[in-house]
Amino acid sequence: MSCVGSYGMSRVLKQLQAEGVLINQEILAGLAPYRLEHINRFGDYVLDFRRKVAVLADGFRILDVESEA
Repeated sequence: MSCVGSYGMSRVLKQLQAEGVLINQEILAGLAPYRLEHINRFGDYVLDFRRKVAVLADGFRILDVESEA
């Protein structure tokens, strides 16, 4: 989640508190903006830069550094 997302979450939580909703550690633990369970931070990432990719939708283009030079 980005800083903007965290800022928005903080605003919502403050609004809920102002309305009388109890915001405790258990609730906050489920809303942590930096979650890592689904990310393999130290795993192997194999990239094949020779692989041809599918054509993107209109308005997008694949950057070809060699032909741009």
